[in-house]
Parts: sequence; C-alpha cells; structure tokens
Amino acid sequence: HSTAAEVLRDFAKLGDSLREHIYTNVKVVKVMGSAGKYQVLLQDEATSSTSAAIASCRGVVLCINDRVGLPRPLQVPGKEKFHGVIADGTSDSLATMDWRGKRVVVAGMGAFAVENARTALENGAAEVVVVSRRHGTICPKMIDYLNFVKPWDEHYKHDTQTNVKQFLRWKELYSAAGCTVPECWPKQVKHEGHTISVSDLWFIGHHMKKLSTRTGGIAKAEANGVQLTSGEFVPCDVVVGCIGFERSNYLCEALTGRNTVMTTNYLDKDMMYLADAEIDEGAFNSFFGSSVLEYGKFFTNVYVEGLKRGNQLGEQLWGSQTQAVKITERKWNQYINAGLKLIEADPTISKHAREQVENRTRHFWRTMPPQSFLEVNRKEWEELHTRLNGGV
Repeated sequence: HSTAAEVLRDFAKLGDSLREHIYTNVKVVKVMGSAGKYQVLLQDEATSSTSAAIASCRGVVLCINDRVGLPRPLQVPGKEKFHGVIADGTSDSLATMDWRGKRVVVAGMGAFAVENARTALENGAAEVVVVSRRHGTICPKMIDYLNFVKPWDEHYKHDTQTNVKQFLRWKELYSAAGCTVPECWPKQVKHEGHTISVSDLWFIGHHMKKLSTRTGGIAKAEANGVQLTSGEFVPCDVVVGCIGFERSNYLCEALTGRNTVMTTNYLDKDMMYLADAEIDEGAFNSFFGSSVLEYGKFFTNVYVEGLKRGNQLGEQLWGSQTQAVKITERKWNQYINAGLKLIEADPTISKHAREQVENRTRHFWRTMPPQSFLEVNRKEWEELHTRLNGGV
C-alpha cells in the first residue's frame, strides 16, 4: 500500500491545482429548479457569521455519500462486565490501542472488519476471531490485479476460460489456507449487498492459525470474553464492531426534492447523482472493476458529453430512452447496464470507455507488469508471514 503521507501529498497537489474551483466551508442547503435551470441555495460557514447565497447554474452534479452513511453501533449486552475494550472499528476509535498479545473479536465481515483484523494482526495481536452472520468474500491481491490487466473483448468481458481458472485457483487458496468459503459459492461470487474485500493477510492469518471465523453473532459479554449466539465462549481482550453502515441516500431527496433517478445517474437535464450504490451480484464484472473511481471517470465523461450534446443525447441520458428507479433502490448493475447501452449507441461515449480501459491497462503494464507484480507480491507474503510470526 502507498503510505498515508504519499496519499496526502497527492491529495494536496491535486487540491492546489483546483484551488480556484473548490469552495470549502460551504453548505449546500437546497437544489431548486429543473430542466437545466437551477438555483443552488448555499450557506457560507467560513466566518463566525454564516451568510447565505444563491448560485444559478445550468448543471449540477451531486457527488455525495449514498451507501456508507453513519456506522451502525455494536450493541453488546453485559458490556459493563467486560474487563477489556469494546469499540467500533471506525473513525480511529482504536488508534491508540496497543495490540501486542491481545486476543481480538471482530464483529462483522465487510471491508472495515477485514481492515481491523489486518491492523490487529500486523500490530502484534495474538489471535483474531471474526464473528458474522455469513462469510463475506475475500480475494487475494493477485485476483484483483488480474481483473485490471487482463484483456477485455469488444463487449468489455474477460475470457470465460481464464475466469474459471482464476476462480478454481482462488478456491484452492481458500482450502490451502484453511479459510471457510462464502456460503453463496459457487452460484454467486459474493452475497447480495456485500462487497469483495481484498486481503492477502486474510489467508496468511488463517494459515498461521492466528485468524479464524465463526458464524453467528455476539450474545453477551462476560468478564474475560464474549459468548456467541451458538453458545460458544470466546476469550478476548478487545471487541471491535464493524457491522455495517446506514444508507445516506436520503440526502439526495432532501436536497433536490426528487425520489427517483435514471439508471444513467441523471435526476434531470444536466443534473447527475454521481454516487455509489448497493453492490449487487455481478457488480465487479464490468470494466469498472472493483473501483468506484473508474465508474466516476466514465460517467464524468458521459456528463460532459451531455452538456455538449444535450439535444442529441438527452433522451438517452435523462429522457424517454432510459429508465427511472427509486433512489433508495439504486444498484451497481443498473448503471453498469445503462453505461453499456450508451457505449453501444454513441461512438463518442464508446471512445471514452475504450480509452479509459486502454489507458488504465497501459498504466498497469508500465508501472507493475505481471512478472513484477508476482515478484513483489511474493515478497509481501513472505514479509507478512515474518511479521505475524513476531519478526522471525
């Protein structure tokens, strides 16, 4: 992974280049108007006295949160009896934790749960037990990497035989490491609503008997551990809650007064809701891969084309040739399929998509070709084994 400092420097450089276009400490209160004539009601909170203003514009893009809202707090009956620490695994709530030698229980099995398990083990935890209703899907970095570097056909599909080979190797890794496969395999790659977490440490931790999973939930806390709904008692020093987030899709309706959105992400003429959505089955089989940023890049180009050629593209983007769904029922496959229809129908949008994929593939092959990735990844696995083994 890039270090936090590297990421922050990149953000700072990007932010500085956009200084004249970004206004912070400004709250958007309401987006009014329709059909390409909008008024945005603003509150400037940069000074001690808040001032209001209205900005008129021809277009609006709402890049606001949807899928990951407020974290759901972990409720553990009897937590007052527990001699250790019970905390949610978000917002750096465990930033000062000394993990060395700790026995850890993580509730949940999404991306945040997997990251908290990684943090605990990399920082010296003796053991991590992940407790969840069902087993989420975890893939090694190699699988995620291959999805970006493998060639795409003209319909943005990978070769079926190669996909099958990858899946079989993935399943072999689960078995070799001693991990439990997701209950939805082989019919589905992941459970409905779940994401796919990328973690090599998940498999290494299982292999080294430092990481394991239990199906169920936490029934209650006792002085030195927790009792699961299965009746099993798990001794532990730390309990970390990672049981998901509330949806924030109500924000879009509150700001715009609209409760439906086109599958092309348009709310109205030149008004786009560019936000994440529920991750349904097959979501990661598109050329966006596992990246919401890739989805954002593509639909940003679509939006610009809509501004340029609204008379030509309007019916396909926000008119009669697309489909409306409730904002609360948005799913990845809806805008994936809408994107593919636009690619097929419009040569310019098709060119944007092809260039996006080709540029990304060239970048991967230039900066980390498969042989280099294999060598680096092998070293990472060796280093993780050593780290989890106390540096030996």
